[in-house]
Amino acid sequence: MNNRQPSTKLGRLFAQLRAASSSANPRDCLETMSGRTQQVGGLRSESQFGHLTLTIDEPVNWGGTGTAPNPAEAMLAALGASIEVTIRCYADFLGIQVKSIGVELTAEMNSQGFFGLDASVRAGFPVISATVKIASDAEPEAISKLLEIMGRCCPVLDNIRHPTEVVLSLDLLQPSDD
Repeated sequence: MNNRQPSTKLGRLFAQLRAASSSANPRDCLETMSGRTQQVGGLRSESQFGHLTLTIDEPVNWGGTGTAPNPAEAMLAALGASIEVTIRCYADFLGIQVKSIGVELTAEMNSQGFFGLDASVRAGFPVISATVKIASDAEPEAISKLLEIMGRCCPVLDNIRHPTEVVLSLDLLQPSDD
């Protein structure tokens, strides 16, 4: 894919990680991610992943405090950020100069799906529109190559485009007297 050494720190790191992954046993390339979420008041939720906290809420007109993105907005933010990270890593790896990357996302959700009022209406987004905005002096062919690579290699985009099995289980707890 690239015969020259990347010139940026991120590009060199990406090249090292990519080389290590290509020569390793596929099982050694697995990266486990885990965290937990907990409602902390009303519809406000705090997610812990390692030492980082992400707050998610609902708008006031849905019974939340309106102080954080709702779960669907957080998913859109994760998609946009993952697209940006994937493009940046490959741009630096391939030596394609990119000044800035942004993603504008739009999606509509029909509340009839959430409320279970119409079985033909999805509870989630039927379509997500994402416009990638890249500021670069690079040739259009190089930018097209980045977008093609991102379309294949972006993890969150892959999870949204292809069904991902979600295994749900229940741990019923007794309320404490706290």
